[in-house]
Amino acid sequence: MKITASALIAAVFACGALACGPDAHETPKAPPCPPPPEPAHQAVVVGTIGKMHMVESRYPLARLGDVFAAFKPDLVLVGVRVDAFRQDQLEDASFEMTYVKHLATARGVPVEPIGWFREADLTAPPAALDPFDVAEIEKREAEILHAPRLYTFEQANGAELEEKILLATAAVARHRGGDPLASRRRAWMQHLAADAVRRHDKPKRVLAFVDVLDRPAVDLVLRGVGYDGKMAADVVANSKEILAGGDIPGEVIDRWRAQLARAKERAAKASDADKPFWEDRARVLEVVVDKKAACCVTQASLAAR
Repeated sequence: MKITASALIAAVFACGALACGPDAHETPKAPPCPPPPEPAHQAVVVGTIGKMHMVESRYPLARLGDVFAAFKPDLVLVGVRVDAFRQDQLEDASFEMTYVKHLATARGVPVEPIGWFREADLTAPPAALDPFDVAEIEKREAEILHAPRLYTFEQANGAELEEKILLATAAVARHRGGDPLASRRRAWMQHLAADAVRRHDKPKRVLAFVDVLDRPAVDLVLRGVGYDGKMAADVVANSKEILAGGDIPGEVIDRWRAQLARAKERAAKASDADKPFWEDRARVLEVVVDKKAACCVTQASLAAR
């Protein structure tokens, strides 16, 4: 077979093109794997900072609404004692729980109380150190548990602070014979959280609002009963949906005003041991009502007079 010069030149060029092409020495790439499916059951535990919401400008109540809007829960858990919740006397809890309950009720989302404490425990002395000579070690390792809750939203709901609180709590338990009063309170909160989930047939998305120091314990139990835990800070950061800004609804202000009247009455009738608790509740509610829960005030203005 006779090959012409022009055919030979064309073949050489074709060969060169194949040898020099982008896939000459590469294995064809497989298409990227699709992202894993979302876990069927998810939980977010929001750490709130109590009266410090009125002090810390970077963690106003609106951030609680942002988590609610971004996560879209099927069940909400709140840090309120059961009897107080059933009697609609939420002055027993920190004022932000009233706002959270309003958010859930307005959207038809069921709410369950998981708070637990006894007034006598609030003024009880801490358990004795064991051994007695670890006072400075315990003080250093548990310092975060006694510091003012002046945290931003990201700090209160991030991994770093949760880890520090968890380790500090364990340190106190080690040095104080299990820290029985605090351990019992956390165990009751965990029981109430697990029971609420069970009674609601394990809803797919559970959102809990508790004091920032209780966040690790509640997060742990929800993970233990089958929920994939997510950080509130991450949920908000990765969502385009936030609660529309604006003033606190008048209905919520009215509830705080009614709670203030009851808290003052409770303070007037309280025993010497219980009086500081109710005086503090009343003073905080005075400021909340006066400022309509808008930031910001000084820490000193929140102190009971």
